[in-house]
Amino acid sequence: MSYDEHRVRPAPSDEYLGNPHKGCCTFQHFNGDELFPGETWSEHGPLAWPPAKTAVIDGYLPSTVAYCRWYWNVLEKQEGQYDFSMIENSLETCRQRGQTLAVRLMPFGTGPDDALPAWYPAGYPTRPESPKRHTLITPIYDSPEYLRKWGDLIRAFGARFDGHPLLESFDMAYIGPWGEGAGECSAEQCRRFAEVYRQALPRTIRLAMIGSPQMNAGIATGAGWRCDCFGDLRNAGDRYVPKPLSWNHMYDAYPRQVAEGGAADAWKTAPVHLETCWVPMTWYRLGFDIDFIIEQGLKYHATYFMPKYTRLPEKWMDKLAAFCRRLGYRFIWRQSQLPYKAARGGSFRLMTWIENVGVAPPYRRYDLALRLRQGDREHFVILDDIDTTRWLPGDIWLDRTVRVPPEVSAGWAELSAALVEKGTTSPRVRFAVKERYPDGWVDLGGIEIVNPDGPPL
Repeated sequence: MSYDEHRVRPAPSDEYLGNPHKGCCTFQHFNGDELFPGETWSEHGPLAWPPAKTAVIDGYLPSTVAYCRWYWNVLEKQEGQYDFSMIENSLETCRQRGQTLAVRLMPFGTGPDDALPAWYPAGYPTRPESPKRHTLITPIYDSPEYLRKWGDLIRAFGARFDGHPLLESFDMAYIGPWGEGAGECSAEQCRRFAEVYRQALPRTIRLAMIGSPQMNAGIATGAGWRCDCFGDLRNAGDRYVPKPLSWNHMYDAYPRQVAEGGAADAWKTAPVHLETCWVPMTWYRLGFDIDFIIEQGLKYHATYFMPKYTRLPEKWMDKLAAFCRRLGYRFIWRQSQLPYKAARGGSFRLMTWIENVGVAPPYRRYDLALRLRQGDREHFVILDDIDTTRWLPGDIWLDRTVRVPPEVSAGWAELSAALVEKGTTSPRVRFAVKERYPDGWVDLGGIEIVNPDGPPL
């Protein structure tokens, strides 16, 4: 380091940042809505959007992602006539409440109100199944008719919403109740379904449901993955198996399914979504090991945690908040090294160490921007050659020659940095440091701009 250079080392911060595309999700609700009562929730997506009760709901964590899912029988009541008004209204509600929308469309559920659209069993092949309360009619998953008709719905959704800036992700769900995989479908048919989703939603993050063969097929098309029973440590036991050795998802399903589904490294290019088995209050009541559950979620490099929008255990709130801070990305601007002076209209060298202390990269690209401010005048340099989707957990080292914008005058220029959306100069992703201006820019001190015909630098 030359004596003509100096270092800037912002202090790290543990605060909640409200960054997009990560962390705790609301479910079938949006920021400010009342929580589901007790340990209950609904599988029916919102069809009404009342005003928010408050900006922050007591007993839950802050959220920038709303996760909602709807049944086929409300989306296509008449064959070939699609109603996506609930998606439009939910996207608008997300815009108003500072969230993005993660979506699943579900073929059917297990309740009498969750059945296939009436027109489907009337004209297409189905089979009866017998859950506890009523006879369940399911599609024949390997039939070309089901591939075509469910595919038509997905294609119609994609034609309308693919690439929407507020569409967070889309689940690839087509087998069994809620689309969660409980049914027989050949590997070849799963590949066909995965291709339907890929072609219909090429600009949208897609999430495969955990478990073979739909997980293998989805991962092969570049999808991430999600599970629907994260945290399950049940130990019911029976007359043959002692309670401590009972089957549960966290020990007997997920480690094997991730390995066999080819998903161990999928997090590097697409996100992982963890939906809770029951709700955390159930875990607390049953004495589950929350530290083990959190450890496993971080091991899977998860980006989203969806605890079904029910009140969280007060004694676990700090642990769950810390867990969600680490989900996805979290960037600390550790250090910058730059000269004291630069020539007007010239350039200067900027070396920077940024650390991602989260467990995954961001899956949407942001531009690293520099701002030089002199009084009420601001000038921006966009370093658009930097691909932030490659900022995996660990160190990011940047060594760049920065051109001084020709409009910058001689004199002191305050220097700051931010991650902005392409085409804008407004910070979108905040760094976890204390030296931030109220508008989100990281304070890097400044640099003296001198006339090039002045004394040597």
